[in-house]
Amino acid sequence: MKPLYNVFITHAWRYHADWTKAGELLEADRDVTWRNFSVPWYDPAFDPNTPLGKTHLHAWLESQIQPVDVVLLLAGVYGVKSSRKWLDLELEMARGQGKPVFVLPPIGREEVAPDVAALGDAVVLWHAESIRVALDGRRKAA
Repeated sequence: MKPLYNVFITHAWRYHADWTKAGELLEADRDVTWRNFSVPWYDPAFDPNTPLGKTHLHAWLESQIQPVDVVLLLAGVYGVKSSRKWLDLELEMARGQGKPVFVLPPIGREEVAPDVAALGDAVVLWHAESIRVALDGRRKAA
């Protein structure tokens, strides 16, 4: 039986090229089964700038992050200033739940800025095997 990995890919409530590519990368891996728990969607009836909307969105994010084995921080999306507030919230929730955070460089690059790399537990490459190896290493160390 193939191993199963539950993943949350950081997002800022919309689809980014990096988010789509990360999902495709995991889906194409035939050695394991990946489940993507991140859904960059929310009900527009809830305004995140109101107390009720903020509560709803926080609960929605928490429910996506809680069951995962790893959070993938997309450095390319983190580099977009308007996205950073959401990704910082997702990182805070991941840390609060003890989830490992792996940083993926921007698409087409293998390097991550040191300040962004410091936000994660490991920097991984755009290869499912790189993510698997880092995750398996964390599981064995636990």
